[in-house]
Amino acid sequence: MAIRSMAAVIAAAVTGAASRWAFSSLIGDSCGLLAANVIGCALIGWASSSYKSNWDQAWLTVGLCGSLTSFAGLAVLLGTGLEEQRWAFVLLWGSATIISCGVSFDLGRSVGDTR
Repeated sequence: MAIRSMAAVIAAAVTGAASRWAFSSLIGDSCGLLAANVIGCALIGWASSSYKSNWDQAWLTVGLCGSLTSFAGLAVLLGTGLEEQRWAFVLLWGSATIISCGVSFDLGRSVGDTR
């Protein structure tokens, strides 16, 4: 079971990282990062509230969502904005991320609770 779990987490992590890269390539770095974080938070909310087994939750939350979301990337983005004194940018993207990720997590939990 351990090798199966590791392989599933690794495959999901590659898929998540490739998806985040694709989002950034298609819609830009900042918007791609926001989209990846919002989608990842919704999936984590769904997985944490659904009645799936722990194994299903592990590959999805740790593998896919762990590599899809990047709050370290957000910290770098906001840190660069602070260094450049782009206050409106920092306030907009910080607020947009906190609010949209919170809402998407809650929506994901709502969908998971209905199943």
